[in-house]
Amino acid sequence: MPDDDELFDQLGRLLGSRSGWHFEPPTTPGAPPSWCLDPGGEISLAVNVVGGSITVYLPDEDKELSLDGVAALIAWLDGNEARFLRS
Repeated sequence: MPDDDELFDQLGRLLGSRSGWHFEPPTTPGAPPSWCLDPGGEISLAVNVVGGSITVYLPDEDKELSLDGVAALIAWLDGNEARFLRS
């Protein structure tokens, strides 16, 4: 299993090539960095890695989803990302 940094780098390669995504450094000390989707200037999704798990945060719903690996994230994004791009 990859460590958090390696997994986050994998996310960067994946999300950095998708429209609307950008890297967001930690906002508070000790917080993880995130990859964020903000098509309208406001973050609609934030993805980070904690303890080997990929976490997707949905700010509008104040909800976190824990996904098991990059393949699970890709599947989730393929089924859900479009609704956040229209936000």
